[in-house]
Order: sequence, then structure tokens, then C-alpha cells
Amino acid sequence: MSVKFAVIADPHYFSEKLGCEGKAYERRAGSDQKMLAPSRGCVLAAFEHIKSSGAQFLMIAGDLSNDGELCSHEEMRELLYEFKKTMPVYVITATHDWCCDGNPRRYVGDEILHDVETIPPEKLHEFYKDFGPDEALSDFHTHQDKVSFVVRPAEGVTVFCLDDDQNGEGGSGYSDEHFKWITEQVNEAKKRGDVVFGMQHHHLHLTEFDRVINGKSSVEYREKLCNKFVDIGFPLMFTGHSHMQHIRRLTSENGNDFYEVNVASISGYPAPIAYCTVDSKGIDIKTEHLESFTYNGQVYTNDYLKDHATRLFTEVIDAAASNEKIKFAALMESLGMSHEKSFKVWKLARPVLKWLDKLTVKKAARLMNFFSFGKAIDKKAAKEIGDYKVKNIIFETFHSILDGSLTTHKEGSAYYTVVTQALALPLRIVKKLRIKNGGLIRTLTHLKDAAPELMTGGPLNNNDYYIEFK
Repeated sequence: MSVKFAVIADPHYFSEKLGCEGKAYERRAGSDQKMLAPSRGCVLAAFEHIKSSGAQFLMIAGDLSNDGELCSHEEMRELLYEFKKTMPVYVITATHDWCCDGNPRRYVGDEILHDVETIPPEKLHEFYKDFGPDEALSDFHTHQDKVSFVVRPAEGVTVFCLDDDQNGEGGSGYSDEHFKWITEQVNEAKKRGDVVFGMQHHHLHLTEFDRVINGKSSVEYREKLCNKFVDIGFPLMFTGHSHMQHIRRLTSENGNDFYEVNVASISGYPAPIAYCTVDSKGIDIKTEHLESFTYNGQVYTNDYLKDHATRLFTEVIDAAASNEKIKFAALMESLGMSHEKSFKVWKLARPVLKWLDKLTVKKAARLMNFFSFGKAIDKKAAKEIGDYKVKNIIFETFHSILDGSLTTHKEGSAYYTVVTQALALPLRIVKKLRIKNGGLIRTLTHLKDAAPELMTGGPLNNNDYYIEFK
């Protein structure tokens, strides 16, 4: 038995009916890491890529629509029906598919309007029933009447398509009853002698960078959930949500492994498709990326997606560097800041951002070493990459967070040394000043610990990896 399949996540399909021109749309589109209207081109290009890959089925790990808009769902479903003529496709829905913030938007000129029809969570099951639920061996309906289901897309393979939007207690995950059903279905699959794996939307195994932006309670809950999957012999979960590419392993006390493959958004950089070949011994994962896609006659490259991911930040810095006060205010407004407040921020931010625009590693290292009495940054390493712009290193590091460190830096290299030492400095300062804020210390510790992963990619290759079943 050998089966090849593909996994993508977070299409966030955006319908043109929501408005794709005018200042309001441009501000919104320019402040997002992923694409809005061009998401259609990303999805179509991904589908064509998968059709010619030899894959036998496709899995999509949630957030099919931009934000639950009915028109976005209807257009996405039409693309799925067309794709299904080639191979089966299994989808789960997530919070962006039912507009969990209750704030749907469309754009007309300078205006943002909120009169958009959405799909409530209890209707998503029926809406997407032809993409997995209709051939389910078993299903489970949550308190929202959203559905988890089990399919057997090939002989010897059982796939769990799990809805983890809400656990009934205000967070993502599973109620006790829901997890009992998962356990029962895993046992049934094992009786058949099947390989078992699944997908859910929200990621489980947090990287050090994830821990920076997640609360302590969220981290602890997810670690417990990972261990629950280990305990029932569930070896692998594909996830989305974070728009960050990573593969992580948790090994329990009894030596069993649980892997998470977190697939980044197909509608933004790095636009990954995880191609997987599974047999009774393990799963071989090879990640490929959209090289380009076409939308409204225009060709967009992967480099365009890369630039788009940081465009808001580059434009904010450029606006300050060129003294464009009006442009700066408009960019701040796209982030939700009022016009009046953006002008107040301008007075403080402009000199800082102008300074950052020209700041080199050489100058930054001198400054950090001055305040730390020469102990912060290795002088030899700083000299070697002294002409690098600090802002470029910041953007490169952000890209590494998204793409799972496609560009790596060896431990001990000048680049690695400077960046890891710079990210460790805030924690050193807080400890030196004897600040007792536990939350701040915990966050800065995770920031320091995240640096080596960002530079080297971490303990596992985040894009290409073989998972052996024990």
C-alpha cells in the first residue's frame, strides 16, 4: 500500500463582490500578509498544480473563505466542485468560515460596510457535505452543529477530518464527548489495520515563536491535547491557522511520537502545498510552493507574495523616511488607528523610523554594546556583516517565520551570532534591572529561544521530512 495525497491550508477565498478597488480595499489589502482578491488566482494555481502531481486526494485544513461571506463560500465551492472531477477533496471549516468576530466587511470607495450576508456555523456542514461528510464512515456534531468526520480515501488509510473550533468551554479543541468519539474511531481504524492520521485547523505543537504570542494557558492546554493524541496512538495531525510552516515532534514518556505538520496559507507567502506519500511504515512529506499564479491577466510570482507579506512595514518605514505624513496616516488607519491618533503617532514614530531605515548592523551593534559595556554583540561577527541593513534582517527573519526557514544560517556564522545575540538582549536587560514581571520574562525567554530555530529551521526540516511510524 502506497498512497500519495496533497494538503493545503487557509485559502481565505475573497469574492470580488466584496469590492476590490478604492481606498478602503487598498488599505485593507495592503495591511494583510495574504492576498485578498488575488486569492482566487492562488487557489486555481494550486488546484492545477495538484491535478498534475499524481496525488490521489486533497485535504484542505480550514478557513476556506476570507471571513465567512456567503458570496466567498459560493465561489469557493464552485471551484471545489470543478476540482472534484479530478480527485476527491476533503475539507474542514474553521472560524473564518463563519465570521467568528461578527464583523463581515465589504469595500466601496473610502467606505467599509458591514451589511454582508454570512453563513452561520450550523449551516456549514450541509453547505460542504459533498467534500467529505457525504462519504464519512462516522461523524460527530459539535455543540455548534459543526462536524468532524472520518473517511477512508484508500485501502489501508483512515483520515480524521476534525472540527476543533470550540471545545464548549470558550476555546479551541474538543469536549470530552468529542474526544471519546475520536478515540473510538481510532480503535475501529486499528482493527481494520489502517494507517491513521488527521487534520484540524488550529495548530497544537507550539514553536518557541508561537509561545511568544500565545498565553500561558493556551500553551499548557495545547500540550495536554498533544499528549492525549499520543496516548490513543494518533501519530500525525496536519494543521493550518498560523500561516507558518513547521513540522514538530512530541515524544511521550513511553516513547511514542506525535507529529504536527503546520501548513502555511496557500494564499500568501510561501504558498505551500504539502505532498505526502504514506504507506504502512510512515509518511514522506515534500513541500512545494507556487512559483506563480495569474489573476485578472496579471502574473504574480512567489517573490511578489514574499514582498507583499512585509509590504505594510516597508511602506510605513518608507513613508517616514520620505516625510510623507499623509501616506503614513493612511497606513496606520488600515491597521484600525484613527486619523487623529495617527498624526500624533507620526510625531514620535517619524524620527525613529527614519533612523531605522538607515540603521546598519555596525551602528546597531555599537549602540547595543555601549549600553551593555561591550557584552551584547560579538564585535567580530558584527564587523563581518556590518553593512547589512537592520530592517532587511528583520524582514528576512519574518519570512523565515512564515516559510519554516527556507533560508538557513549555520550556528556560529556571523549572521546567526548577531541575530541570536540581539534577540537575547531584551531578556538580559530585564534581568539586569531585576524586573520581576513573570509574563514579560516568560515572553522574552521564548523570544531568545526562538532565535536559533529561526536561523537554522529547528530540530526537524519544516518542509521536507520523513515520519516513521513506530
